[in-house]
Amino acid sequence: MNIFAIDLGNKRIKMKSEKGEYSYPSSYLNAEQVATGGLGSESVEQNFVFKIPQDAKNSFIWGPNLEVYNLPERMIDTYARSGRMKQKKAIRILEFALGRLAMDYPEAYESPLVVHLTLGLSITDMHEESDTIDVLKKLAIGQHQILIDGRVLTIIIPTEEFLSIIPQYMGTVLNLAFDEEYQRNQRFSDGKIGVIDIGGGTILINRSVGLNPSPNGDERFEGIQNLIKEIGRRINSTKPFLIEQMLRSADDKGNYNYRPNSNRQDSRDITSVVRGEIERYTRFTVAPLVTENFPDIEEIDFIVVTGGGASLLAKEALKDEIGEEYFERLFFLNESEFANVRGFYKGGYLKWHISNDDSLQIKNSLEKVQTSLTNFEAFQDEKELVIPSNETINTLRSQEVLEAQKKLQALESEIEGIKLEFED
Repeated sequence: MNIFAIDLGNKRIKMKSEKGEYSYPSSYLNAEQVATGGLGSESVEQNFVFKIPQDAKNSFIWGPNLEVYNLPERMIDTYARSGRMKQKKAIRILEFALGRLAMDYPEAYESPLVVHLTLGLSITDMHEESDTIDVLKKLAIGQHQILIDGRVLTIIIPTEEFLSIIPQYMGTVLNLAFDEEYQRNQRFSDGKIGVIDIGGGTILINRSVGLNPSPNGDERFEGIQNLIKEIGRRINSTKPFLIEQMLRSADDKGNYNYRPNSNRQDSRDITSVVRGEIERYTRFTVAPLVTENFPDIEEIDFIVVTGGGASLLAKEALKDEIGEEYFERLFFLNESEFANVRGFYKGGYLKWHISNDDSLQIKNSLEKVQTSLTNFEAFQDEKELVIPSNETINTLRSQEVLEAQKKLQALESEIEGIKLEFED
């Protein structure tokens, strides 16, 4: 089974399949506006031109290096505090992400590529009163066609069985609980883990006990977006996209140079401003969340600090603010930006590649947390989750795979010959 995992962050979109993993901005450009910006070529620097049938009159440019166009004021930013996946600008970027992952599969250009998609949501979006899961199901399940640089790709997510929606922070937990060979790491799979996920728009605080997610968590709209705004205020800049790019590209000495345009003479070294704001953000935004949400530190084995913003924190300031006892419980991840999406991928893989009755409990637990948290307390009281042994973890669920193949063959025969027309 082809597993796709997508982390729809407010500042970065992280994507992973067995063929590769990517981190692109959560912003994109209208291709016509780029063309009027004076560039001779739209598709440069690993950026691509996208078109989808739902919006066939428009083309968009998306990729890892949008700054080359020097059009920050024309960025279509998908950041939103609520109702994000009901907004067309965010729906587009989900389609773009599916298409970007499918580009690594040559067969997707010839016939529909069947995939299992895993997405993550914050705990607040997974409660019964939220309709976000239903919205995502409607968006994800079915056929997707995306025109990328003039070539059509087709992806199919046939049924709900091929879609997993799990608590976002559980991506980090799953990534730690299983190594690259899907072998169990008992320290993390059996432990009491706190998670602080510092994203672009929000900071999410949750915990997991033996891979059982907690129904309670905290969500603060105090992500790296706030830090970017403060830096912008200090340097009198209204271009948050450029500030974000600067934070991601400090030089070898850790210095920050702000370039408002392509003229190097206008470049400014604002290292002292950036370091000062990072320290303030660490001390007065992040540090209080550690002690407030984990008041009894002895009840937690360790607290994982993850998300794209984790690498920016001033660790000495954090240690000074929360004290030695708390700081020793913190666990900082390398490449924390990818921690959730790698866990999403592992969760999707485990759902399709486990065989015995005991190990099927992982599949069942993933299915429970992807639908709603209505019965979450009862779920926590269930028998401790049994993790598959190393000997069985790589065995295919042959019967389920066979049944899935039959379904896919029937589905493919139904859609044979169907081609969506894109306007020129």
